[in-house]
Amino acid sequence: MAGFDCRNKNTMNEKYLCRSCNLLLRDPVQLLCGHRFCQACIDSQQMILDCILCHEKTNKNEMFSDRGVVKDMTKLNIWCFYCQWTGEFKNYENHLMMKHSNRFVNGNVKNNAFSQIRRLIQNVDECRKQFRMMMEMSERILSQTSPDKTSIEEQNAPDERLPQQENCIASHDGTLLWKIDNVLSRLNGNNNSVLTSSPFYTSPSGYKMCARIYLNGNNIDQSTYASIFLILMHDNCNAILKWPFDFQVIFCLYNLNDSKRHIIESFQTDIKSRSFQRPRSEMNIGSGIPKFFSSSIIQQENSPYVCNDSIYIKIMVTENSIPVSILPKIMSIDPALPVYIQQEMIQKETDKYNIQPCQLKLTLKLRQICNK
Repeated sequence: MAGFDCRNKNTMNEKYLCRSCNLLLRDPVQLLCGHRFCQACIDSQQMILDCILCHEKTNKNEMFSDRGVVKDMTKLNIWCFYCQWTGEFKNYENHLMMKHSNRFVNGNVKNNAFSQIRRLIQNVDECRKQFRMMMEMSERILSQTSPDKTSIEEQNAPDERLPQQENCIASHDGTLLWKIDNVLSRLNGNNNSVLTSSPFYTSPSGYKMCARIYLNGNNIDQSTYASIFLILMHDNCNAILKWPFDFQVIFCLYNLNDSKRHIIESFQTDIKSRSFQRPRSEMNIGSGIPKFFSSSIIQQENSPYVCNDSIYIKIMVTENSIPVSILPKIMSIDPALPVYIQQEMIQKETDKYNIQPCQLKLTLKLRQICNK
């Protein structure tokens, strides 16, 4: 479905409107250029998206759900397009389904159909042009490349990719330790500031995922902060796994001098979000923390978060939610310990946290009995 229509749409801030259907955003996603669209308005487009406003290109794997805008929109005052109802945006869809279901569904189907037709018409000429260019390029390459040269390049290609994988210590226990090199030059140069980790898994036959970080932020408004996201990936085992993906996700930037000063952020996955449904393409849209850490703490002289122009980030995905207050202790556990020992220590800290309220209640109860 396309976005939501309302009578006071023209009074809304433009950031809440889809740049394609010009309606209030539904399941908003953001492109690399910062412009926002309804998820449905870009679903039918090609893998490489061409923003209709600025024409900056974004790979579908690089767009992400805009959770910040979703949160901001919940309090918007809405005037119903079909009646005199007014209320907050968070209640608008339910009102439409309850009071105007036929008009709401039919209108959205029509809007979605027209939107797709417009995009198809716009893309036909571009597709023809790209096809001709690809054919010409293929002919040139075939005429210039000898079989021996092609064979040598194919043999060397795997070796060239190996160093990129060495910076990630992948696992099958829901954790990823990610070393990011040349971090200062990436921050200052804007080039290669968007990085994607190698895949890791929750178990040997579990969920496949990766992390993506935008060192210069994923939005103009957040350019002084690094943004980090978790991305679910297609895998042969997905058909037998439980969906949606219901886990706690934890990101930690290591302070290399003081473990008590690690930068830690976490969130519980939203099982209604498309980001955490079973992947239908190579990657889902990422979801995570738009403001993970300030770029200034990396750029300052002798930063405790940087060693030899590298930073270290740990990503942990756990089915059993860990209380936020004990995350600093959890992230201070020595990563050199065997996995089963780390898991025992995490369980011990969690149990200790859960026992404390019970002990307090028991103490208060005993005091009441003694006072009697």
